[in-house]
Amino acid sequence: MILPIILFVVIILTIALLIMFSVYILLPSINIPEDKSDDPVIPKKTKQNIFANKKIQCTELKAVVLCSCNKNLSLKHTSFNERCTCFMIKNSFGTGYDCPFACIGQGDCMKVCPQMAIKIENNTALVTDNCCGCGKCAEVCPQKLIKLVPVSQNKIILCNNDNQENTSCSEIQKEKNIEWIEKKDFKIYSKCYKIKESIIKKLN
Repeated sequence: MILPIILFVVIILTIALLIMFSVYILLPSINIPEDKSDDPVIPKKTKQNIFANKKIQCTELKAVVLCSCNKNLSLKHTSFNERCTCFMIKNSFGTGYDCPFACIGQGDCMKVCPQMAIKIENNTALVTDNCCGCGKCAEVCPQKLIKLVPVSQNKIILCNNDNQENTSCSEIQKEKNIEWIEKKDFKIYSKCYKIKESIIKKLN
């Protein structure tokens, strides 16, 4: 007698849970309400799609980080939490080196690059040949170490220490050949990204 009652209660609870799931989770996710905007001409959602699909214009410039990834300093670089940004570290600790002009190396520039053209080596940002010269990386660098130069330029001083301030950096004021290293894995990423975008367009 008890077993049928228990089964009946379980069935009722299961049905109630399914109804709650359908009403509060499934239906709201399907019937997404239209986004109301203060702009009567262009809805907010449309604006977001316009800017999201806006392609980055390539220029005749490429970014260069005015700090060498080959540098050695007597003071060992401080290890910071990866969640800390370059801006946060600059305001609290400086650069982590005994050189106040050095790249902090937390990758703020890498995170905003739409081309994924920056990687970190030896706590220093390094620009690859995927760079299109959009300048987004230069905007976020608190050290102002990133400079856009013509693609045709061959040499540059990879050091932003204009005051010749004495530091233990092995690369201070050294002129270097500009080399944008190849990033092979980006071609695979780019192809996958294009496939994903084409699928999204078809679904919309």
